[in-house]
Amino acid sequence: MRKIIRISAITLAAAFLSPVSAMAYIDPGTGSYVIQLLIAGFVGAMFTLRIFWKKIVRLFKKGGPDEPKVDDKPPVP
Repeated sequence: MRKIIRISAITLAAAFLSPVSAMAYIDPGTGSYVIQLLIAGFVGAMFTLRIFWKKIVRLFKKGGPDEPKVDDKPPVP
């Protein structure tokens, strides 16, 4: 209970001590940086999906992940 009261007190103090308006400036380069981050995240997600695509498809197939692949060949003695 003390931990909750302490966290609440710190949060309230931070809220009351923070300024009402920030008077901040966001330059045009920030917007292009955000767009670059979004594009990089999308490309990274697509690359990850491409790497694990066969495993994902095998997971949702009828037999599940334990079913052997069709193109598996028996070992040669």
